[in-house]
Amino acid sequence: MRGNERFNVIGAYFSWLMDSYDLGVVIVTSGILGALFFPGLGILGAALPLVFTVVFRPLGGYLMGYLADLHGRKFAFLITVLGYSLAIGLTAALPTYAQAGILAALALVGLRAAQGLFVGGDVSTSYTIAMESSRRRRGLLGGILQSGVLAGFVLSDLLLTLLAGNSAFLMSEGWRIMLLVGMVPAALALPIRMLAVEPEIYVRSERGNPHRGLAPLAQTLVVMSGLWLALYAGPTYMPTFLSTVLRMSPAEYGPLLLIMNAVGIPAMIIAGLLSDFVGRRTIGILGSVAGTVAAASFYLFYWKYAILGLIAFGIMVNVSASIVPAYLAERFMTFSRATGIGTAYNGAFVVGGFSQVMVAAASGLIGPFAAPALLFAVGSALSLIGLSVGPETLRAGYLPAHGWTPVRSGRK
Repeated sequence: MRGNERFNVIGAYFSWLMDSYDLGVVIVTSGILGALFFPGLGILGAALPLVFTVVFRPLGGYLMGYLADLHGRKFAFLITVLGYSLAIGLTAALPTYAQAGILAALALVGLRAAQGLFVGGDVSTSYTIAMESSRRRRGLLGGILQSGVLAGFVLSDLLLTLLAGNSAFLMSEGWRIMLLVGMVPAALALPIRMLAVEPEIYVRSERGNPHRGLAPLAQTLVVMSGLWLALYAGPTYMPTFLSTVLRMSPAEYGPLLLIMNAVGIPAMIIAGLLSDFVGRRTIGILGSVAGTVAAASFYLFYWKYAILGLIAFGIMVNVSASIVPAYLAERFMTFSRATGIGTAYNGAFVVGGFSQVMVAAASGLIGPFAAPALLFAVGSALSLIGLSVGPETLRAGYLPAHGWTPVRSGRK
């Protein structure tokens, strides 16, 4: 990695910290936002702010990825950080439904949609620029970057825990403070991104129509759709499960979420490192199986022992996600990599983004405990199918510039 390329990686990490912090705030305050902006809708109202965020991510991922492939990674890298910083700041200033009626709900929908566009676009640029700046141990780096998602969740969980002692304040102004804090990592990311450089592999590669390099898209969409379906029925759904199903207060479930996400950080980094030795596909498959066992065990049995159950849950359900940055980067050629990553990663939210709506619907048929366990298992099975039909992408320290031949898993 060249000296200036380190800023590419640092900027990408702050990107994921901010992205997940924003997502984490929406998740841990889902019940509050649902009550304030969509009163009377229950679990569905709690899920709507998240749904409106994720369904617009595919468009942002495609547009910014296409821009990054044609005109450079850094240009798109700067646009996305400015966009999502503005969106989260304006969301914190919104009036509630009690103050502005349906206009408040529509404004929240619009800003969450804008957030989805820019965050989706940020995936295209941040994953691409970081992976293209890495020449070795890309799995480890990918695990570290992906763990930034959990670090952002930990920050949002910690702030929720600190504010939850005063439930009235949390309902009135606390949620606004949590959103405004999200502008801090965004502000840090901007000057770092100004120092970013175009990765050498991109500078030296030939340009082409990004659409010509999207052959792996169908297979990677299957992998990512399954992964997001599982994760959004798992750790992402957990705040809703603890608050609406188990009837816990924010003061009770905040520390539990903090523990669940904190233990996932080292698990994700270790799993990413292991993928540099045994292969991305192997870790993805093992992680999907382990996550399914952990989710079924917790939702059906171990929710009664919340702390111990969530520790095992937090470790096992995050293993498969550790491979995502390296796996997607290695599936696409340089001239179409940002478009491919952005579309595959975010396009899967068309399925995964509705996990909580599916859980809410299934809960009425099979109960609130079996529903998330079943959705997690379905998602894991879909991801397993996608990984099984695709190649092992682990290679000897390079990314495909124009094409590649798969190498034996574990070869160094």
